[in-house]
Amino acid sequence: MTPDQQHKISELIEKYNAVLLNSMRLAVAEDFINLIVLNRDDSDFELTEFLKDKEHYYQFILKEFLRLNSSSVTSELRKMEDPVSPSFRKTKKTKTTHGKTSPKSGTR
Repeated sequence: MTPDQQHKISELIEKYNAVLLNSMRLAVAEDFINLIVLNRDDSDFELTEFLKDKEHYYQFILKEFLRLNSSSVTSELRKMEDPVSPSFRKTKKTKTTHGKTSPKSGTR
């Protein structure tokens, strides 16, 4: 993958981030429900009350999932080979109103 392709993918991920986050939230919550239903050891857990407020339930499940897995995901990412050249990683500098330079933010 070329640096230009990686840059374009990064831009598209940022553009579609809200949709992807919602998809991930729904997928994790649905898989979690399926695991509870299939695993008879967890049959004492009552899902009915949680499912009345799906939005809160889905947000809590994703928050807990990310809390438990964020360090392992970061660890796995560190092990991955990084084909991006060091020159591609340099942050662009922009002038501020005070004449000093600061890193360009990713906001629009």
